[in-house]
Formats: sequence, C-alpha cells, structure tokens
Amino acid sequence: MVVSFNQPAFIPWGGFFARQMVSDTMVLLDDTLFARGFTFVNKNRIKGPQQEVWLTVPVRKKGLGRQKISELEIHNKQFWREKFAATLYHMYGRSMFFDDIARPLIAVANDENSEFTALTNGTLDILKANLGIENGFFYQSALGVTKTGIDLLLEITRKLDADEVILPFGAQHSLEWRRFETIGIKVWFLKYIPVVYPQFWGRFRANLSALDLLLCMGPESKRVIKAGTQLIQL
Repeated sequence: MVVSFNQPAFIPWGGFFARQMVSDTMVLLDDTLFARGFTFVNKNRIKGPQQEVWLTVPVRKKGLGRQKISELEIHNKQFWREKFAATLYHMYGRSMFFDDIARPLIAVANDENSEFTALTNGTLDILKANLGIENGFFYQSALGVTKTGIDLLLEITRKLDADEVILPFGAQHSLEWRRFETIGIKVWFLKYIPVVYPQFWGRFRANLSALDLLLCMGPESKRVIKAGTQLIQL
C-alpha cells in the first residue's frame, strides 16, 4: 500500500490532489494542532480580475487556546457562506463547469453544521470526484494515533501496513524521513510544478486552489495535474 499525508484543507491546491492520485490512500491529519500563524488549512487563493483573491474560512479562537483541527468550528457561518457563494458567482459564474462544481460546494457551505472538518470533508469529496479520483481518505482520528512529527507518520504507516509513503518535495529538509527506510518503507517525494492552463481574468497565475483549475478546465483538470507531477526517490 502507498500512503500519503496531509492536514485537512479547504479547497487545496493541485499538489494536494497530485499526491492523492498516486497514493492508495491519503491520511488526513485531523488530530494535529491548528497552526497559530499562517496556514493553508482554512484558506486558499482563487483568481480575481485584478489579483489573487483569498477565500478564508473564519474559525472560532477566542478563549479556546490551542485546538486540534478536528475541534475547529466556523465563526459566523451564515455571513461567511453568503460571502463564499457571492465570490464564486462573481469570479466564475460564466464557467461552463459552474453547475457541476461550484453549486455543490455552495450547497456544502450552506449546511447548518458549523464543524470545520464537516466543511473540508464535503468540499474535498466534491473536488476529488470531479478530478476523477476514486481512492479515498483515512482520518487520523479514526486510527487513534496521537503522536507528533515523524513519529506520527511512522505509526500511521505501521497501522495501515503500508510499504511505501509519498511526501511533498521539500519535506526532506524538515523530516527525519530516512527513519522510514530503517523499517523497510520506500519513500517517494512528489514535486508538483503547476502546468499553464487557460484562466479567467488575464495572465496565468500559478499555485492557486485546484478549484480554479476545475472551473477553467473541467474534466481536463486531472490531465493537467498529472502533467505537473514528478515522483522522486532520493
């Protein structure tokens, strides 16, 4: 089994789905701590007429201390979901793929459930389905693994009886990744280089949410992501 890892993320970029495409399963690390500083967990960028536009899911923080991602709740969800829908209509309302992709995302956002992971689970399922990805997600919380850092990833790998892991390129500088090799696990690093595709609103901007790609390219999006994917073994 080939496994990859990522924290749950709201409308992530193509590199997230590139790793899922080449894995048998992706484990979402929902029991890890929500970062105090900048994080892509609850935000990503789409294309606007003048510049990139950030779509950020506000989460409740006041008086709650450090929270696990699985504990997060959306702050003032009614206001946020109305703004989210209006932004998608404004930026991509002319997309021929709007009804298949954006409308289901808006429907998930309109659900009364204020749990952040309910939002990410629903939106990730819609995006991966439109990318033609059949393999699913595993959740750290379901596995009952509560370690941190490389020890967390090693324990998950053991639990799933995996024999290969895929890590994002660059992780070799921050993780003791050779510890996988000491227990017989093959390690791959995935380098994702976005391929240029036709976008709304002028010149191409790289590293946006995969939502931009899907609303511009529809069924061709999977091919575009594959074209930008490189698997490297060090």
